[in-house]
Amino acid sequence: MDVRINAGWIIGKPQLKSNARQGKIRAMVISLLGSSGAKCQVADFGLVIDPPAKKRGNLTLLTRIDFTQKNIIPEEDVINGPGEYEVEGVKVRGTNLQKEGDKKEGRTAYSILFDDIRVGVVCALANKMEDGEIDSLGELDILLIDVEGSTLGIKDISSLVKKIDPSIVIPLSDKGAKRILEELGQKTSPEDKFTIKAKDFNKETSGIQVIWLKE
Repeated sequence: MDVRINAGWIIGKPQLKSNARQGKIRAMVISLLGSSGAKCQVADFGLVIDPPAKKRGNLTLLTRIDFTQKNIIPEEDVINGPGEYEVEGVKVRGTNLQKEGDKKEGRTAYSILFDDIRVGVVCALANKMEDGEIDSLGELDILLIDVEGSTLGIKDISSLVKKIDPSIVIPLSDKGAKRILEELGQKTSPEDKFTIKAKDFNKETSGIQVIWLKE
């Protein structure tokens, strides 16, 4: 049964084998989809974020909701607004970004607990996020952020990343990666995909690592 909560949905579905907790250490593989989307794959479960048209995963997150549509309730494997959700073992919290929305559309930031890896998603920004919005993301291992699509200045974006303080930040485009690398004074080479396991995160290590993924 689907339950309405905070303008979102909690969706009860049977657990996939890929999400069953049986002591296995699973790897997450992250790749980009176009110039503002991403895919997080764990075994046979795919989570996609702002994908190109017709590209879907087992679960799809959309950071933008169009209020002009007559029916804004998404399909059961699509999340497109604020609320708390659990879908096939993946826990998602959506936070409304008040300054980014208007009467025609809303914008949502997400935090996701996915096989013991905590992933955050921040869309293109025109304004600074409120402290409460940042706090709602919680402690993150990985932050996916649309740097190139933001009209917010790179220094403000860099400051936001530091406030969120993930272990890893992945910009959602080539240009975005180059901008944040330069601002944070880091150098790295582009990769087709990034693979990580929960055990790989060293909580003792300070600093934020930028990962540059090819589109």
